[in-house]
This record gives sequence, structure tokens and C-alpha cells, in this order.
Amino acid sequence: MACWRSGFCALRAACFALVSALACVALPSGARAADTLYDVAKVSVDATDKDAVAAKAKGMKAAELDALNVVLKRLMPVSAYAQLPDLSQQDVEELVSSVSIRSEQNSATRYIASLDVSFNSEAVKQLLDSQNIPYSEARAEAISILPLVLDGGTVKSDGAWPQAWEDLDLAHSATPATILKPRPDLMAETVKSVLGGDAQAFALMQADYSYAPLVIAVGEAGDGGKFVTRLVGADSVGPINYGHTDSFNGNAKEVARQAAAVAFGIIENRWKVTQTPAPAEAPPAGSEGGAEQAPQTGAAEVPRNVQAMVQFTGLKDWQKIRARLMQVAGIQALEVNALSARAASITFDYAGSLGKLQTDLSQSGFAFDEKDGTFVLRSK
Repeated sequence: MACWRSGFCALRAACFALVSALACVALPSGARAADTLYDVAKVSVDATDKDAVAAKAKGMKAAELDALNVVLKRLMPVSAYAQLPDLSQQDVEELVSSVSIRSEQNSATRYIASLDVSFNSEAVKQLLDSQNIPYSEARAEAISILPLVLDGGTVKSDGAWPQAWEDLDLAHSATPATILKPRPDLMAETVKSVLGGDAQAFALMQADYSYAPLVIAVGEAGDGGKFVTRLVGADSVGPINYGHTDSFNGNAKEVARQAAAVAFGIIENRWKVTQTPAPAEAPPAGSEGGAEQAPQTGAAEVPRNVQAMVQFTGLKDWQKIRARLMQVAGIQALEVNALSARAASITFDYAGSLGKLQTDLSQSGFAFDEKDGTFVLRSK
């Protein structure tokens, strides 16, 4: 870590007095930080220690680390997360340019706050470059997200799920988003039709709420910390139809917060995949390393829209396979075209070669082969 740190320390020392004077200044009501990838707003802090001073120091350190992880995940492709080295508290602090307090309260041993943390963009990029970690600062077209809860025959716009989306920092994301509230006349049947794939119902909803890309986010809490999430509509990449059941720890508010963060991570990663160049194919054995190679007709790219037949043993097995497929990096907009007792026809988007797709699926415990002109996917 010394290499990137030494190059930045001189600049940081020159600015230290100014940064210290600006750090930890409370924001006026309604104030907003600059809209950049290197700022993280609404960082939650809840720390306990031997006294109020120690609790605040502990909370500030945790907030800076959490915020840095957010920034790095915005910039880096998912496939590169494992390349990031462990960072010490000193490493993190040298990347921070300022901390602003939105709200705070404390007791004798506890500190609770909401913070905005800003990072020095050049220092962060220098860190990534020093570790040869790929990253992109490209940002997607802004979208709208409509978080909803279906309660029997009614649509609810309040509660833990909508609030969880409001608490996310969407303005500084690689996929900036605006949260919408449902119109009073929105019917549950309309939402159910959209979830069922009714294109006309979705078109009518999009016309009512926004002509920008619109994602409808429906959340439903279950027993034991389980949370069912559905994302339907269109984001900055294209059509999205995502469904998943997660298990989280915590109360209803915390479970909803974690589920919303995961769901938005799916949207953000769909965009990042389109910005990550496919790895260069290795030259054929025996060829000149520096010579220009003729195109290889036998190494065709997988079509962006892939259709495959999934084989499974039963409904529970299919549900597990579908959930695992949702976690495979690079697979987007997975849709089920037909479902029988032992097989399902699916389509999904994937940017990359057939070999890379097979490798990614193999690493996730799947076999992916071609049989009689049809791709067949099954668990190993």
C-alpha cells in the first residue's frame, strides 16, 4: 500500500488544514452534496463504547469504511471485488476528504448519526491503479423507481420497504435514480398485471409516472427474516424482470433496508456489466505474440439474448437453481418462457463469449452445454 499512499500524502498534507476545517460540519436542512461517484450520503451510524467520545470515534471509523466500500463497488466490476487488498484504518482515512453530519444524537455510551462522506477521487483512482484493478466512472441514464407493497387488494406506499429506498443514496450512484410515490388511484390489480408480464399495463403505468425508464420495486416480508423482492419494468440497460427471496437478520426495518440495498445493487451491476470490456482472447498456441491475428470464426460471441433449457428434478430444485442463476455475474434480465415438471425454457442477456459464459456458470456449480442446437443448463 506504500506506493499509492506516498504519492498522495504530499497533496493531502498541503490540504489537511482546509479539510480539517470543513470536516464534520453539519449540513443545513435540505443541503445536498455534489453529485459525484466519490460522495456517499446517508451513511447510518449506530455505535456503542465505554463513553460518548469513544462511541463517536468508533462510529466515524465504521462510517468511513462503509462509505469507501460503497464507492469502490460503484467503480469496480463485481468480478474484481476479490482483488481489493485489505485496507487499514490509516489507508481509509487518507482517502477521505470530508465528513458532513446530517443528524446525530448520543447518550453516555451510544452514538447515532447520519453522515455524508466524501473521498478524494484522484487518491481512490491511484489506489485502484496501483492494484491493477479495473474501474469505470461512466454513469447511466437516470431512472425512476416506484417502491410498492401489496397488501391484499390494496397498494401501500408507506412502511419499511418504501422508506428503505428513500434511505438509499441513489443520487451519487453509477445508476442515478429518483424515488416516486404511487398515485392514489393505483390499483393492486394493475400492479399484479405488470408483475405477470402484461406489457400494456406497464406502458400505462410508465405514462402515468414517468417517460424515463421506470422500475417497479415490490417488496414483501415473510417469516424468519425472509424478504421477497420483484423488480419489473425497464432500467438504463433495458427490460428487467428480477425476482428473488433473501434471508436477512434484524427487525422488519433492517430487513427491508438490506433487501432494498441488494435490489438496487442488481440495477447498478446490470449497468456496470455493460461498461466492462470483455477480456481479450489469448492468441492461438504457436502464434507470434506481437503479430496481428486474423479473426477466428470459430470463437463467436454469445448472442446478447441467450435461450436455454434448464433441467431440474422438481419444483424446489428449480427454485434453488433460479435463485443461484440470479447471482451469476453477467447474467441479466432472466425470464422464464415456459415451465414444466422437470424443465424450464429461459432467456437472459449476457455480454461475452460462450467460453466465458460456460466458465462463469461452471464456477457457480452449473453445467452448460449444447445439445441438438439447444443450450442445456443443469446443476453439476
